[in-house]
Amino acid sequence: MRSPYFILSAPVLALLLVGCQSTKPIAMSVNATPTVSGIKNGDMLAPQRASGQDIPQLRGQEMVTIRTYENIKKPDVQFATLTEIEGVTCEIESDGYKATVKTPAEVRVPNYGYASRLISAHCNAPGYKPGFQSVKTYNKTGEQRMNSASGGGLAGVVLVAMIHAATDEKKHEFAYPPLKVTMTKPIATSAKQVARK
Repeated sequence: MRSPYFILSAPVLALLLVGCQSTKPIAMSVNATPTVSGIKNGDMLAPQRASGQDIPQLRGQEMVTIRTYENIKKPDVQFATLTEIEGVTCEIESDGYKATVKTPAEVRVPNYGYASRLISAHCNAPGYKPGFQSVKTYNKTGEQRMNSASGGGLAGVVLVAMIHAATDEKKHEFAYPPLKVTMTKPIATSAKQVARK
C-alpha cells in the first residue's frame, strides 16, 4: 500500500518543476488510440482483464497534459530556469494505447483507478536531444484527505493517515500528474576546441 507521504510527492514535484512561470495555451487535444484491434468504448485494457489481470471496469476518461521545457541560463541570472517550448513532437505510450502530439497538448486516456498504467512520453525536436518522461497515477483521494488534515497539525495528519491506511485503496480515486519533458541541446564543440586536439 502506498504511504501518504508518497501521495503528496507526485503533484508537489510537478508544481516545483515549473515554479511560478506561466504556461502556454494547449495547442491540441487528442484521444489515445488502442494498440490492439477490437477495443470497444475506449476500454483499452479489456484484453488484459479478460486474461485474468486485476483490472477493474473502465471508470471513464481522463485528460493528461504534456508540456516540454528547456533549461535556459540568462546572463544576468545565477541559475538556469525551465522555459516552456512549443511544437515538440511527442509519442505517448502506455499499456494498450498510444498517441502522437505536438506540445503543449492534452491526451484523453482511460481511467482504471488503482490499475491505471504508467504513461511515457518520447519527444523529439530539431536541435535537441530526444527527451523522455514517464508518470504514474497518484492516489487523489488520499491527497485530498491529507490536504484537509494539514490544517489540524501533526495529530490531524497522523489521524488521517491511519484512516487512509484502513480503507480499501481500490475504491479510491486516482489521477495522473502532468507529463513534463525537459529537452536539452547537444553540447556544441567549437572550431577552436577541435583545433586544439
